[in-house]
Amino acid sequence: MRLHVYIAGALLLLGLGVAPVRAELKVVATLTDLGRVAEAVGGEDVKVDVLCPGSRDPHFLPAKPSLARKLAKADLLCYNGLELEIGWLPRLIDKARNPRVRPGAAGDLDCSAAILHPLEVHHHPVDRSHGDVHPLGNPHYTLDPQIVGDVARLVAERLGRLDPERAGAYAARADAFVADLESRRAGWLERTAQVRGRPIIVYHRNWSYLVEWMGLDVVAEIEHRPGISPSPRHVQEVIDLGRGLDRPIVVAASWDHLDVAEEVAGRIGASLAVLPAYSGGQSGTHEYVDFVDRICERLVAAAQGD
Repeated sequence: MRLHVYIAGALLLLGLGVAPVRAELKVVATLTDLGRVAEAVGGEDVKVDVLCPGSRDPHFLPAKPSLARKLAKADLLCYNGLELEIGWLPRLIDKARNPRVRPGAAGDLDCSAAILHPLEVHHHPVDRSHGDVHPLGNPHYTLDPQIVGDVARLVAERLGRLDPERAGAYAARADAFVADLESRRAGWLERTAQVRGRPIIVYHRNWSYLVEWMGLDVVAEIEHRPGISPSPRHVQEVIDLGRGLDRPIVVAASWDHLDVAEEVAGRIGASLAVLPAYSGGQSGTHEYVDFVDRICERLVAAAQGD
């Protein structure tokens, strides 16, 4: 009897012309910034999972089986590229055994393809003795909202290829996302005007794209070699330099060795700005625009000596 009711109900729906619900595309993003882009472009037509939390340094993420299981179900993998995830993403892809997201597949999307001119490309051989150097260029490009807009259009194009019926919706959402970023850009620059011209000392060279679009003046790095704890000698050299600067600002990410950053700032009389490096890296920065807002807020507070 129950089976007859189910069959009758199904026939009734068909008779009324009710269309079946289309499945969401499953998107996995390696970073929170890319996840926010995928959510904005995909809207209700996608389900997005992120592998690396915004509060964690993406250079060092354990390749846990739980992350491989997420990849095993993905229709699209959006990753940063420029070898940022090289220490763990290839292993996760192998463990996932998902042909849809393997290199060269339609679901394999290197979001760095959106960048026309990566910063700090190395044209000479490098090895581990140079530290955590990325020969293909600095990978922290999501700190530039304009590049993030270009990534959104790249994601929309790939989603449209995987799901042609909704390609127009993906493109329209990407256009709206880009327009919103462009409308905020002048305001972000105006808010941080007092930071420009102030000497900046960064802990790690992950702020290059932010420095480029904001027009900041970086004069030193606390890390002598990227990703390697600075020697006491180099820290002292930075302190000696900093003592001769006019109202410097020290910038560090939440996961840096803040004790060293605090020591440098304290000994040269600088303000310390601890910034989120990715959306979700600090409370209240889940959305990408909130993340950029927080960066502006922290830089301005440092410039004002708060």
